[in-house]
Amino acid sequence: MVRFALLVYHRKPMAQDLRTYLDLVKRTRPDDFVVVSREIDPVHELTALVVKLDREGHRRPVLLFEKVKGTAFPVLTNLHASRARLALAINAEPRRVLQTYLRAMERPIPPQVVPTGPVKEVVRRGADVDLKSLPQIVHHEGDSGVFLTSAISFARDPTAETWNCAYNRLMIRERDTTGIHLTLGKHLWEFHRIAEARNEALPVAFVIGAHPAIALGALAIGSVDEDERAIMGALLGEPLELVKCETSDVLVAAHAEMVIEAEILPHARMAEGPFGEFTGYSLGERQREVVKVKAITHRRDAMFQDITVAHLDHMLLSTIPMEANLYRAVRAMIPSVTAVRVPAPFTCYVSIEQRIPGQGKNAILAAFGADLYMKRVVVVDHDVDVFDDRQVNWALATRCQPDRDITVITHARGSDLDPSTPQDGYTAKWGVDATAKPSLGQFTPRHRVPPDVWARLRLGDFLP
Repeated sequence: MVRFALLVYHRKPMAQDLRTYLDLVKRTRPDDFVVVSREIDPVHELTALVVKLDREGHRRPVLLFEKVKGTAFPVLTNLHASRARLALAINAEPRRVLQTYLRAMERPIPPQVVPTGPVKEVVRRGADVDLKSLPQIVHHEGDSGVFLTSAISFARDPTAETWNCAYNRLMIRERDTTGIHLTLGKHLWEFHRIAEARNEALPVAFVIGAHPAIALGALAIGSVDEDERAIMGALLGEPLELVKCETSDVLVAAHAEMVIEAEILPHARMAEGPFGEFTGYSLGERQREVVKVKAITHRRDAMFQDITVAHLDHMLLSTIPMEANLYRAVRAMIPSVTAVRVPAPFTCYVSIEQRIPGQGKNAILAAFGADLYMKRVVVVDHDVDVFDDRQVNWALATRCQPDRDITVITHARGSDLDPSTPQDGYTAKWGVDATAKPSLGQFTPRHRVPPDVWARLRLGDFLP
């Protein structure tokens, strides 16, 4: 049945509401929000328009498609394709996003359970559950079907009060069944293995249509004991409001657009993929875990959110939490770390002010230990801007000797989405210490324009 509820909210609309954030974007960055009223086909056309607008129009606005073929739900996409917009979502300056995220990890705000919320306005259970009423988006040529790319999972360890939130792609197979990609060795994978060993299904819920602060918090990387929901709260500046699911005790974001309530079945696998992932490759079919959907709840006028995988909407969102986690891990070993950047899949650049010999290699080891996905780490001195690829390559060329400065680690766990691995996620890793030896102060000096000349020269005095 479908149940409509008349809700009385206990407080004014909150900043953790996606709609409030979109209103902020419209007011402060009006060119960053575009409504498309013409009907669009969710098979390839949505992704094609986002990518074409970026490559040919050099624009990355939030896009709201009002009419999507085959569904009543409008589709919101490209939400995260701007560092300035993500900074706006967490009340930070674009240059201070890393520091703001680190502060949230260090000063989390525990969530708060509330009786109800907007995500409960419509409740669909039993025969009324139909995943095929959602936008049937096919992203890339060669994809094996419809994938939900913006689903944030909420789940609890079956044996402890330990919660996890993460992004997990879902492949729709039937009206109430999907495959799910659980990253090997990650926390939700571990929760499912614990439940499976007990011959139990793992209750889980997937939030679709979330405030970007919630999205950023879901991607926090740290110990299993760190609660991503508390990091979301710190990014929002207030406790994340949670409501209990209709069909389980799982707690979910009360102000989301939509929630899919489900369970991951024990001892069941199905064919999942191929799907074009963030690596830029379309990985083939694998046997993956099976999700059975028990209910869908949503706002009465819900928007469906999509993420354009492997493009800026996806990559910016994921790299900000990765950079914060890596910075924190390297800082624990080398307090003089100055910057961290994730410029490409499985790759990290780190700059440090090296005080004593060997800290460059220690930074490499710290980065590998902090992130399962890291496969290549390059460490440079603090005078090299890691956000400038030309400078990093210059340091690699002039401060590095391959036989001395490259470290290779074999037989390690990495990403099961890396197409170069002989087995899913069983990989080698390599780090490059491109710091000056024995120290920057003792290394061949860099040439430069005299500082007084640099300071007094004005381009306008010589050029029109």
